[in-house]
Amino acid sequence: MMICSQPISFMMKSWAQANEMEASPDAVDFSAMFTKQDPLNIRLLTALRMNASFPYVLPNVWLPSNPVIDVMDAGLRDNYGQETTLRFIENFKDWLKENTSRIIILQIQDRQQDNWQQPFETGSVTDILIKPGTMLQHNWYKLQSFSETDQYSYLQAGFGDALQRISFMYAPETEEKGAALNFHLTAREKIAVKEAFKSKYNQASLEAIKKLLK
Repeated sequence: MMICSQPISFMMKSWAQANEMEASPDAVDFSAMFTKQDPLNIRLLTALRMNASFPYVLPNVWLPSNPVIDVMDAGLRDNYGQETTLRFIENFKDWLKENTSRIIILQIQDRQQDNWQQPFETGSVTDILIKPGTMLQHNWYKLQSFSETDQYSYLQAGFGDALQRISFMYAPETEEKGAALNFHLTAREKIAVKEAFKSKYNQASLEAIKKLLK
């Protein structure tokens, strides 16, 4: 489900699927679907709440459609928004190549990337029983990362150095010092998030941006 102040029906299929008559859309333009319900009058907080429908934590949002649509957190499919970003770039690639000198994708991640050195470990009997589900959740974003890297590589081959992706990561010194996934951060957790920006990786990313913008 994509919400935008501009028409974005061109984003409902990938560029390759657009040439296939029988390919079904894999996204929905919110404004086009609910054109009779004054879709642009939606509150920002409502849109944010729709995107925070995390299973078992926050109830699903029901949309005024027939049949009723249950909305879930978009992170289930595209946690960092890269698939959406690359689809937009692919659609306007000719215009971008002609009118811009460089495209920079700035990615902010809430965890360390490719942290296979930190496996999911459990010891209690209860955790062992539910391990298949928790293991899937633990590794889901890693699988997304692999897929997104492939997508980026294919598109980057057509742009060369004109397309760059730079990431900032929140990686605490130790797991115990990390901020909890919560609606409220403690004073210590806020300090930890700010301090993470000073990490060697994030400072290198900052210098890379400065170099590209010269």
